[in-house]
Amino acid sequence: METLVELSKIAALLSASALCIYLIVVLIRLKAVLETFQHEIVELNKYLKPLLENLTIVSDKMRAIASKIDDQVNMVNGVFTAFRRITDNVVRFEENIQDLLEKPFSQIGSVLSNLFGRFGSFFGSRG
Repeated sequence: METLVELSKIAALLSASALCIYLIVVLIRLKAVLETFQHEIVELNKYLKPLLENLTIVSDKMRAIASKIDDQVNMVNGVFTAFRRITDNVVRFEENIQDLLEKPFSQIGSVLSNLFGRFGSFFGSRG
């Protein structure tokens, strides 16, 4: 029985040793994977930094372009507002001129109409 216990202890120790060796191999592989991962991150960082700087430059330029476009839109809006005021002033000027010209002509027409009407009634009643 004692030999069975000794054999069990030897088997357990051999199993533990094999497990430790397997664990060492797995940890070595894990270390290699982590080193590769670290190397890839360093490479990515090396290429990503200029890309991000370029994106910042592009973003600043786009912001400047958007600001210029906004200024141009405001300027065009000002031009259209001024054009609308000018056309409103022209329409008011036309209405004023029309009123100035129509009133005397309508008054003269009214006077002539009354005169012709009276002449017609005066000569019509005699004839």
